Amino acid sequence: MICCLNPECSNPMNTEGTNFCGNCGAELVSLLRGRYRIIQPLGGGGFARTYLAEDADKLDEKCVVKQLAPQVQGSWSRQKATELFQQEAKRLQHLGEYPQIPTLCAYFKEDNYLYLVQQFIEGHDLLQELRQQGVFDEAKIRDFLKDLLPVLAIVHQQQVIHRDIKPENILRRQSDSQLVLIDFGVAKQKTGTVHAKPGTSIGSFGYAPFEQMYSGEAYPASDLYSLGATTFHLLTGTSPWELWMKQGYSWTSTWQQHLIQPISQELGQILDKLLQENHKLRYQSAEAVLQDLNYELPSQSTPLHTILSPLQPETITLQIQQQTTQAPEQFSMQQLLPWAVITGAGSSFLAIALLSAVGTIWMSSGLWLLILVGFIFVQPRSIFEKMYLFILAGITTLFTVFISKNLSIANPLKSGNNGLLVFVLLVILAGLLAFTLLNLSQMLNRFISKYF
Repeated sequence: MICCLNPECSNPMNTEGTNFCGNCGAELVSLLRGRYRIIQPLGGGGFARTYLAEDADKLDEKCVVKQLAPQVQGSWSRQKATELFQQEAKRLQHLGEYPQIPTLCAYFKEDNYLYLVQQFIEGHDLLQELRQQGVFDEAKIRDFLKDLLPVLAIVHQQQVIHRDIKPENILRRQSDSQLVLIDFGVAKQKTGTVHAKPGTSIGSFGYAPFEQMYSGEAYPASDLYSLGATTFHLLTGTSPWELWMKQGYSWTSTWQQHLIQPISQELGQILDKLLQENHKLRYQSAEAVLQDLNYELPSQSTPLHTILSPLQPETITLQIQQQTTQAPEQFSMQQLLPWAVITGAGSSFLAIALLSAVGTIWMSSGLWLLILVGFIFVQPRSIFEKMYLFILAGITTLFTVFISKNLSIANPLKSGNNGLLVFVLLVILAGLLAFTLLNLSQMLNRFISKYF
């Protein structure tokens, strides 16, 4: 079989000897760069696709080819994706060889596509292992930490921060059962701290720490938080992503209630420190974690070599589109949108109901403010999201109350069916207004970031 390299092809596999893809009509390449034979696609994500391949110059040794294929619109976004891909190769070239990190074999351009060729690791990731074998017990968790922490120590010593540690990015090598850290696609050179450029939100929800997702900062302690979240997932079988969706970062203070089997106080204290929301309160180095595990870091005699992720496709959350340079308010549009509509409509409903029931504007306004503040600020969200929802609720409520006061129906709740219909329409209008305002604010943020 021969694989089509058109990233938009939905059925890329073709019979040997075919010159053009039977699905999309693109010309087929039997040997990429006259050397790499593509066997099958492995997956794809935000801006890259990966393929399993054979190296004809190395007796058909298996390798992984990664192709830049940005699924974004606009020349600026494409240019940004290309820069990220090139910076990835240059950055990883400075990392040396370590047996638990895959090596980079080649980097080149062919037929207007950029490619990275990487070492193939025979094995399975820890998410697959969790699903097949069940949750890890304490002994297996300790082995996991003692195996992976020295790798993290090496990475941080080379002034690199991984920024996307999770079970899918940790492979158990079949040949020796050692853990291999993969997917350095968003790894970053460390200069004291790392600040993401405007327009990028790097990491995986649930595994990435607060400072990385909301302000674009990353430290060695940021990787250690992700390691703690990964450990929690393996220990409980509960995905941090699911908890983060419901509770924000508050789950890190109640993680022990999800334990299936008891663990020692010592391990519990280590996880508590790894999962601190404030990065200054976490472990500051992998060596410090190993010390609390009573494990001495082995001496490293061999230099490091280039690395990159093999098997895993691009599963990071990478937002190429520019956002506001005031980065602390980088929240998920999809997550906040329904809450914005509910808050806007609910706030207007409450205001009109109180005005109709109480009568006096000062008393009804006070009750409205008290109830709204209580509703918004008890939610497990960041302070920026809460303030945003509060401002949105205030704008929508003022608008709907203004319309209500200018209608001929003075008290909608006491004016029969017509008044009730007006009341329902005003609440629906408030929800639509909140939806519109949230989308307009995001468009304005992108415009300001791009042109100012």
